Amino acid sequence: MAVIPLRRIGPFEKLLSECTQMAFAEGVAERNGYGREELPELLRIAGEVVRESGRKGSFASRLIQEESEGKRPVTACVLTLGEGVDSLQDRYREKGDMTAVYMTEVISNEILMKSYAAYDRMLTETSKYRIEAFLFPGSSKDCPLSDTEKIVTLLSAPVRCLTSFCMVPKKSVAFYAYLTEDKEKECRSICETCSRKDCRHRREGKGQEEKK
Repeated sequence: MAVIPLRRIGPFEKLLSECTQMAFAEGVAERNGYGREELPELLRIAGEVVRESGRKGSFASRLIQEESEGKRPVTACVLTLGEGVDSLQDRYREKGDMTAVYMTEVISNEILMKSYAAYDRMLTETSKYRIEAFLFPGSSKDCPLSDTEKIVTLLSAPVRCLTSFCMVPKKSVAFYAYLTEDKEKECRSICETCSRKDCRHRREGKGQEEKK
């Protein structure tokens, strides 16, 4: 799969549209401790982030392991909101508007979090597969942080991987997705936003672990 602009992929285009709505701003406010009086500014900045993501944001994926006996199909993926979001944040920083800088940060992160489910929808609309599990570079010994550069290079993504394995544009993610045809095994998002409490791939947050 070639690098495709987010605005040309149905589920991602729909996601960006949803992120300009008040319901999205209300969700961001609730999860990040903002009051209702800050909703207009959150919504305004969300519109700017979406505009920049629509201009330069892109997604790329490639099947790197075919389905065979004892093996699940696996894709390598890179998603970026594009350099425009970094520039937007820099402009606010230059103006000394740190509130807007942080709002841009949390809004961008929220869009990235929702993008995993958008990829799952894309798969179900265009193939027989859905996502069973996500694997991120640095999350295990079998998937070292250096895999970030490996994935970016493999897909010729419009992202630069630094020696620290951070990516530029900053609002970018690289990951592997394990696929399944079984709807019962579907994992539509990463654990923090997933409702499947009984999923065997689920990783509880630190706070939840401490309560056990």
